Amino acid sequence: MAVIDRSVFTYFKWNDEEEFIQFTRMNFQAFEYLYTLVHAALIKRSIRPALPPKLRLSLTLKTRHKVYFIGLLLGITVLYNEFLAYEIQAFKWSLRKCTDCVTVLLIADPQILGYQNENYKGSAWAMWDSDRYLKKTFSRAVSRTQPDVIVFLGDLMDEGHIANAEDFEKYKRRLAHIFDTPDHIMKIYLPGDNDIGGEEDMVSSHIHERFNYAYTQSDTLVYSTATFFKVNRLTKTIPAAPKEAFLNDYAERNTTNVVLSHMPLLFMPGTFVQNVLKELSPQIIFTAHEHKAMHMSLDTATDQLSEIWILPPHKTPLYQLRLDMGDIHEIQIPTCSYRMGTPNMGYGLAYIDTQEKTLDFTILWLPERFYQIWIYLYVLGAAFLFSIFFLICSTCMSNHIAYSRVPI
Repeated sequence: MAVIDRSVFTYFKWNDEEEFIQFTRMNFQAFEYLYTLVHAALIKRSIRPALPPKLRLSLTLKTRHKVYFIGLLLGITVLYNEFLAYEIQAFKWSLRKCTDCVTVLLIADPQILGYQNENYKGSAWAMWDSDRYLKKTFSRAVSRTQPDVIVFLGDLMDEGHIANAEDFEKYKRRLAHIFDTPDHIMKIYLPGDNDIGGEEDMVSSHIHERFNYAYTQSDTLVYSTATFFKVNRLTKTIPAAPKEAFLNDYAERNTTNVVLSHMPLLFMPGTFVQNVLKELSPQIIFTAHEHKAMHMSLDTATDQLSEIWILPPHKTPLYQLRLDMGDIHEIQIPTCSYRMGTPNMGYGLAYIDTQEKTLDFTILWLPERFYQIWIYLYVLGAAFLFSIFFLICSTCMSNHIAYSRVPI
């Protein structure tokens, strides 16, 4: 075997140095120097015939660039999926500067995964990845928009309505970690049916009180020129409006009334909705629950819906609405979680300008996480097949070099 070893490299050295460089990725002098450094580690003592040390080193060098290629491919995939995809999507968001506006960031249906329904193999990874996705997108939304108010429109938890006290506290801590927010930003929390029940089961007064205790705040909150009213269609509760909230002539007032509800209102009219409109006189309504981005307007003169349109996914214009034309505008915000069965996730962003009587709003669409996961699977599969193919080729080449006749 040693004779074959010397013959191979002597032949390459004197007859085909280009082939030698292509095989080892270095010239003969550099190879000999490297060999003197690692020679002792390459000697294999076995009862079976072993490849000569120089041949083992040359095969290692030949595989190195292929390992680098696989590593580079995996590195680029991770870089895109975990960083670039988010930055590229955030770059598409439509933002504006408005010193007189109240900037509101709207979070709908994050529904962090629970421990009872998510009890399959890999559920721990699913929870970790879902939480991390929410945290990464939320932190970018806050840093890019610099909101004055952040509104959580309900369904914060997927299993809040069936959680015991211990699990509820764990969910609350996870939410605090995911949606970590500076103290100077006003935060408004609404319960949804997944938090307190009310859709497929009855609202539990105990569960409702637990949520209100965990997120204690008034149902009427004021920030600058915007007054926010939290209404609950599940429990049929409407906060008492302060006297200044009743707008005889909105065009002459310096306050905008904003109703916040987890459940849609204008699209499902009834006595409760009529009472909300009559008692709170809103110009704007923000809702969630349907996991869609939609806008609708109610003409107060005719008491009929005058406009209904779905916001096209992944198109990010800044829509502007007049607030002094006698219409009430409801905007539904899509879910921000990729686990809700829809490929279109996003946050809502609104600029309320009471002075100019306008509302500018847009959806901050988010990357499709399942698409990224499929990219991971395809790339890992390709890397695995490439490695197997190369391993087979290397084995065949080793046998050919070790046992074929070589000119001496």
